[in-house]
Amino acid sequence: MVRFIRFLALFLLCVFLHSASLCGAQSSKNTEGLTYSSFHGQPVPSHGVLFDLIRQIRWDTPRAGDLDPQGLRLRFEKIDDQATPAAGPARYRVFADGAPENKVYTLGIWLVGKELSYGTQDIYTNSQGLVMIHRPTDAQETSFKAPGDELDVMPEAGTAEPIRYILSSKDQQLSIEGTLVPHPVIARDQGCSLEVRIAEPNASAVLLIADGFPGQTKIPLVLESEGENASLTMMTDSGGHAAVVDFPSVLGKAQGTLKATAEGSNCLPSIRLPWGAGILAKKTQ
Repeated sequence: MVRFIRFLALFLLCVFLHSASLCGAQSSKNTEGLTYSSFHGQPVPSHGVLFDLIRQIRWDTPRAGDLDPQGLRLRFEKIDDQATPAAGPARYRVFADGAPENKVYTLGIWLVGKELSYGTQDIYTNSQGLVMIHRPTDAQETSFKAPGDELDVMPEAGTAEPIRYILSSKDQQLSIEGTLVPHPVIARDQGCSLEVRIAEPNASAVLLIADGFPGQTKIPLVLESEGENASLTMMTDSGGHAAVVDFPSVLGKAQGTLKATAEGSNCLPSIRLPWGAGILAKKTQ
């Protein structure tokens, strides 16, 4: 009888709260250490999708690697701020701070739902890391801007959509990655921040990125989507950074809105993002 009462109480609580941890919302870790969650009734993501998500998180996180031993990063500086949609997307100049000048590079771009693709133009840098479309002249060697001669990018991106770039040397000895989110969705509270980025078309998967939290700390993350609830734990690194994945789709719904809240000891940043068919196609200028 006692066991039956406990089961009944748990069942009623599950129905009332749609709790992720009690009602079947799935959370897991794959062998590469990716933490993700999905809501009740959703299929387990394929290995291909999980590999793609791991790659995105690694791309977005500053780190040293075999082809980037110093952990260099591409940096983007807005050149102008277009006031109206008719004016088109904003332009950004690109910096590769610390990149050696004695190399010739090519620029690659990785869009959500697409394969990484490289351009054919030769790319160069000056002593300030400014990325240029030809070798810098003596007068441009220390310039932070070079109108007409610098590389500028004009990404057309939707809300929370990342555009990923990579500068690869033609001698295949150096690759520098960087991520630009022209229209970020980010919440800040008491020095903590929580950002959401679209990771798959139609926001069928999203990255949730925490910064500014205490290092090496477990941060509870509460997720809500169209009446369903889930939770998982973000583990910050020594710098207070963490990234996890959520699949926000809900059984029987074609569209919806995901709400995510990170529960820090002194902060509570919370974000919202629509998901579903056509979400990624809606570009924000």
